[in-house]
Amino acid sequence: MKPMAKLLALVCAAASVGLPLARGNDTASAAPAEDAALTERGRYIANDVAMCVQCHTPRDPNGDLDDTRLFQGAPMPVESPFGRQPWATYAPAIAGTGHLTDEDLRALLTTGRRTTGQAPLAPMPPFRMEEPDALAVIAYLRSLPAR
Repeated sequence: MKPMAKLLALVCAAASVGLPLARGNDTASAAPAEDAALTERGRYIANDVAMCVQCHTPRDPNGDLDDTRLFQGAPMPVESPFGRQPWATYAPAIAGTGHLTDEDLRALLTTGRRTTGQAPLAPMPPFRMEEPDALAVIAYLRSLPAR
């Protein structure tokens, strides 16, 4: 595991059990900086690596992503190249992810299936993210305003 991934895993584990995140003598100011770093990592993964933004964000009349409505849900920008395969026609709004639990999102991003065992329709990829990356994406999506 890379050093940054180990650090993120430790930070997430400490936060999940309510342990203070000590850094020198200034623990109060360290937590917001670590939260910001985690959220920025999630933004990078969702926008530049996993490309979630491409389907889950509406487009303007020119076909460009509407940055004012990030992850607010959108019609699927591509049609299925497979005639009979089930294919989503709409990518749901995931900004704020109000209707999904962190555990459901974590399962989806690390196993490609929800906690119920259900997989989303294509073209949603069956992600197999490392846990720290999935937690970063969740932190980012939770930071976005829901519509």
